[in-house]
Amino acid sequence: MGNTTETTNEIKVKWRCPSNIAIVKYWGKKSVQIPCNPSLSLTLSNSYTEVEVTVSEKTTHEQVELTYYFEGEENQKFGNRVAAYLADNIDSFPYLNMVAVTIQSKNSFPHSAGIASSASAFGAIALAMLDIAYQFEEKEIDDDFYQKASELARLGSGSACRSVFPSYSIWGEVDGIEGTSNEYAVGVHNIHPIFKNYKDAILIVEDEPKKISSTVGHSLMNDHPFAEIRFKQAEKRTKELVDILEEGDIDSFIQICESDALTLHAMMMTSTDYYLLVKPGTITAIEKIMQFRLENLVPVCFTLDAGPNVHVLYPEKYQDVVEEFINTELKDTYKKVIFDHEGEGPQKLSI
Repeated sequence: MGNTTETTNEIKVKWRCPSNIAIVKYWGKKSVQIPCNPSLSLTLSNSYTEVEVTVSEKTTHEQVELTYYFEGEENQKFGNRVAAYLADNIDSFPYLNMVAVTIQSKNSFPHSAGIASSASAFGAIALAMLDIAYQFEEKEIDDDFYQKASELARLGSGSACRSVFPSYSIWGEVDGIEGTSNEYAVGVHNIHPIFKNYKDAILIVEDEPKKISSTVGHSLMNDHPFAEIRFKQAEKRTKELVDILEEGDIDSFIQICESDALTLHAMMMTSTDYYLLVKPGTITAIEKIMQFRLENLVPVCFTLDAGPNVHVLYPEKYQDVVEEFINTELKDTYKKVIFDHEGEGPQKLSI
């Protein structure tokens, strides 16, 4: 068996999974992590989670015997979440009845950096745990493996299903786009050269944990007065964005990207229990980006996740001028900047 150690009867695997940033946002979900609307995201490269998973002889009678380490220290809180996730999906990981699991996890980016750490974490965990299942069953990793991993990642963290694919991906069933599903993400393959190796500079405006969790935010869409209009808008924008990415229509990309980011935060601000996640630095950065684009005719734009930090998106050919702008004109709006770009998806690493 691929990574089995004969003397200890262990199996070890190591996977790296990137985070992603949604261009069209998913906001609102049904039971078992089914999205209320489709979303389309850009998979990143430098922002990732690595997990090393070891399975060995079981020492307790617990259904899932798990020890979870983050950055070298045991993290019982997140470990409990992962253990519950594994127990809920034990049909996909039947070997858990026979083995104990140790997970060593680390991120390439700081905690609370406005990067979706649960997406990269559950993407990496799903890939590693499924890899071990394949080894027990003596199966080879194939395209079906990644679809199954996407589905399992979704059950841990909805947006994690998009991180299992390189470049751009869609999660959620879209009428007229074959293969799309609420159960897993699918890759978007016909990409114009202008959108290849697209850049994402992440401005860390605030590095404190959010006061409102994404789970609570999603739940507030259940009785939101504008929910149905928003869900239809997101599906329309996802369909349009697929054509935009193929045709290289960067002006339309910018319009959808920025408008959808503002729509996400508008949904938060118009919920019954309304709340505000943007900060003064967020607003200042957005205004400066829009002004810079207008004055210099440089196709740079912004998007936001469910937090205050700003993702600055731009084509590779404008990298030098945009990064100079970020390092000078925007430097008073953020505490730190992380320069990232379109990624090639997850990797299995050697141990």
